[in-house]
Amino acid sequence: MEVPPDPCLAPHPDSAIRLASAVHRFPVPRINNGLDDLSFERAFRTTGSHPSTKALASQADEARISLSRALAGKGSNVSHQSIINAAQTYIPLIHRIMLSCKFQPEAARLDERLVFDWTSGMEKDGKAFKSEAIMYELVMTVSSLALGRYGKASEDSTSGDFASASRELKQAAGIVAHLAEDQLPQWFARGTNVEDTNLPSEVSVGVCDSFKFLFLAIGQQMAVATVLVKPGVPNYALLAKLTLAIAEYMELFSNTIRSEAQVQMPRIDQNFFSLITFQMNLQRALSNYFLARSIWADNDYGVAISFLREATSYLRTRSGSSTRGMPTIDAKSSLLPLKDDLNDLQKHMGDLLNAYQIDNSKVYFEKVPDTLPEEKKIASGIMMMKAEAYELDQDVEPAPLEVPQQRISGVGKPTTPGEDSDAALARDLQKKLNQGWLPPPLEVPQQRMSGVGKPPTPGEDSDAALARELQRKLDMGEEI
Repeated sequence: MEVPPDPCLAPHPDSAIRLASAVHRFPVPRINNGLDDLSFERAFRTTGSHPSTKALASQADEARISLSRALAGKGSNVSHQSIINAAQTYIPLIHRIMLSCKFQPEAARLDERLVFDWTSGMEKDGKAFKSEAIMYELVMTVSSLALGRYGKASEDSTSGDFASASRELKQAAGIVAHLAEDQLPQWFARGTNVEDTNLPSEVSVGVCDSFKFLFLAIGQQMAVATVLVKPGVPNYALLAKLTLAIAEYMELFSNTIRSEAQVQMPRIDQNFFSLITFQMNLQRALSNYFLARSIWADNDYGVAISFLREATSYLRTRSGSSTRGMPTIDAKSSLLPLKDDLNDLQKHMGDLLNAYQIDNSKVYFEKVPDTLPEEKKIASGIMMMKAEAYELDQDVEPAPLEVPQQRISGVGKPTTPGEDSDAALARDLQKKLNQGWLPPPLEVPQQRMSGVGKPPTPGEDSDAALARELQRKLDMGEEI
């Protein structure tokens, strides 16, 4: 006769995996210029007559068309990998064109205007933003790369490849951090009448600054899902710390975007913020749930019941916007697709709590604390995700620009007898480099929160060490 399974040992349900990996899919930005509306070749027809400059302009036109086509897809027809590939091809080309104009401003004369026209992917009203600044084209392309990686992570998550999704999100976090901490501040400091309130939200400092925390949080969601899909009993204590860190980083995202992007926040789809509220409460529920299971396994039955009760409180519909709990999910809610899984997880936690209480009342007779014991709480979560540093190539060589009848060297020094004009150009560009005209080397931004990518320290607890090892395996694509 088979022994019925112990209800106190019931495994976590599949609904927990699906909810823990749910993300909002942002549309990507869109280039509004038609194929004949903008051309670097035509714009630099006179000053870009040097063969290498002509080739650069032609390559940039082709790369821009490829990116425009990749961004033009809709719904399931969007290939985020194509967006990534096109953006990675275009970025070094537009960067070189921009530096060529920067270091030879007297020769940067156009035969026709370059007006870059983009529509935001983040904003709900589909507003178009135009600018003649080549830097605008550059930062929008870099932002497209970040959102392309975010979209690719969403696709990987849907297909169950959570480890790949986690890696994509670490790269996306590094890209938006680069925009927030380097490219955008430099542009606004140098530009005239340039403010991020007049640009698409995805290239505002506050939005980029906040999204680096969100991308790391979602990346850790994928790491947790990677553990949960494995057969067997997971390390519940570690999962409790990982899910708590997800909630903490999402709260950090929410606080940052509210304080640094007050103008942009109302422009963004409010359904996105509903999911953030949902996930913050879900992750705190899961943290207490996993902690309860770990404490029960350590034979501290009354305290385990107390933490499981705490977990269920985060899954109830909240009574107000400032209270804990889930947003109301009605027939018109964007969260409706998650309702069945939420109901299943609520039922699972309720059944497990009932089983714990029955066992305690019949076997263990331990007192259930009215409040959570401080010594059993997790002081802070473990964030094992670290943004992958991103920077533009600083060794880009500007392409030579000309004006009719005279080749420009950039400092006005005439060509010496017997020296060809290309040699003169190279000499004078080198003089500029020696004078420190290039931007200073980029520094890897310091992380705002502790526990991100820190080396092991003496006395590091075993869960932190396990989290670091889990991150290493995810990065290397090894079996978890």
